[in-house]
Amino acid sequence: MLLNSERLLYLVSIAETGSFSAAARQLNVSPSAVNQAVQAMEIDLGITLFERVAGKAPTLTPEGKVLYFQALEIVPRLRAIDRKVKALQKGDEPSLTIATHSMTLYPRFTEALAELSHQFPEVDLVLVDAETHSLAINESEGADIMIAPGGLCPTRGSNVQTVDSIDWCFLSSPNHPLAQLRGEITTEDLQRYPQILSLEGKVATSELLESLRYSPRLIRYENHYQLQDMLLQGMGYVAYPTKLAQPFIDHGLVTRLNVGRYDGTLVWPVELSWRSGLGRAGSWFVEHILEQEN
Repeated sequence: MLLNSERLLYLVSIAETGSFSAAARQLNVSPSAVNQAVQAMEIDLGITLFERVAGKAPTLTPEGKVLYFQALEIVPRLRAIDRKVKALQKGDEPSLTIATHSMTLYPRFTEALAELSHQFPEVDLVLVDAETHSLAINESEGADIMIAPGGLCPTRGSNVQTVDSIDWCFLSSPNHPLAQLRGEITTEDLQRYPQILSLEGKVATSELLESLRYSPRLIRYENHYQLQDMLLQGMGYVAYPTKLAQPFIDHGLVTRLNVGRYDGTLVWPVELSWRSGLGRAGSWFVEHILEQEN
């Protein structure tokens, strides 16, 4: 074969850096090795790839440009494969699946996810919903790491640490009748209106949901977008994490209801759980979250 991956890399590197010596530094070889490789390639192909003029940067010939643009379809993939192999050699896992929950995706956790992506760019990050995905046990299918409300039944064989809490508050749209009441809202007041409550899932078990239920009339939802739409339309009130509610309150989109003594008693743990045998990226993420807690 007249062209191979090494020759294509040399061709693209010279064109991108503008010199044989700069390409050599990029490829971690000597300038003479680059020059010899290009000369051999030109002899084998029977065409001149670069115009060489003393004191000037080498420029692609018309034939060189044709090969260069073709090489651009291949070389980035070769470089990506090289980076992936080096990452695997360091102990990075090919991919990392993290299950998050809409009620616990606090800013500090999203910031940690962004930092994870920055620290390990070659690891394919997969985010899934904790309500529909379980934590993997050893090498079984499922999420490698989970950040979600603490469950009543921890997954056997997993590592679990409480890393935060959910302080629930009650919200409604500003035009909802409950938002117009003065003074402390009572249990009887809450029972008069529909409550927006999640359907059961892997995390939101019937026991946990029942602890949040204050109305005999429910509007059930499956995903967080449905919850927000129904809440903003004034269809009902909802128990919502205070840390996630504050931006909506600050912008006047919702009203925090004065539920008084019921408000502060609703506290759930937020748990970080992970399977055994995580790779370098997963271990870094877990340690990063635990260090934040400390």
